[in-house]
Amino acid sequence: MRIVITGATGFVGGAVVRQAIADERITHAFVLTRKPLPDDISKSEKITIVEHKDFSTWPSEVLEQLTGVEGCVWAIGGRATQFPDVETARKVSVDYTLVAANAFVAGLAPQLPEGQKFRFVFCSGKFAEWDQEKNLRMMKDTRRIKGQVEKGLCDIADANKENFEVWAVRPGGIVKKHAGLMNILTANTSGIIEVDHLAKAMLKIVLDGYTDRIVESGTLLKI
Repeated sequence: MRIVITGATGFVGGAVVRQAIADERITHAFVLTRKPLPDDISKSEKITIVEHKDFSTWPSEVLEQLTGVEGCVWAIGGRATQFPDVETARKVSVDYTLVAANAFVAGLAPQLPEGQKFRFVFCSGKFAEWDQEKNLRMMKDTRRIKGQVEKGLCDIADANKENFEVWAVRPGGIVKKHAGLMNILTANTSGIIEVDHLAKAMLKIVLDGYTDRIVESGTLLKI
């Protein structure tokens, strides 16, 4: 399968790229990035680096480089507190993601064989909230933003059922490999997941699909 990966300079996206290189079923990955990537990624024969400076727009010359792509693992975003302000967090997390999904629906999905759907896997977060008016006490901005992205992607999928499908994964805490015994012991109750496990789960979903659009943290641990 040929896929697009975003967020490769980040913690989750970098893990997705490395796991894609190791996965025999991923035949090629196009990594969209604005920054240089480590040699173990950029020099891999399975990786094509596509420089894309502005994720708010998808000109034809960018989409032409992605001809034949069948799916996307989207790992751009993060907690709202990681951005200068909520407006910036919303622009990067919501606007960039939904603009890309619409661009893929219009520019990439029609190139696939009849009956095949473009698959889009979004890295969301535990407790994402679709109801933008709901009173939230904990991580309200992050949860609302993640929920807004999820709903927007599902709306796009519902409007393009013949050639586009989407999944949102909701990890809790994401930790490095061998992060410690306490993290392992609390994983099943708190949703903590090792980043490589998360990356493999997202790749499995883009490869095989999944029964539920929203994949909760406890389910991720079993994939």
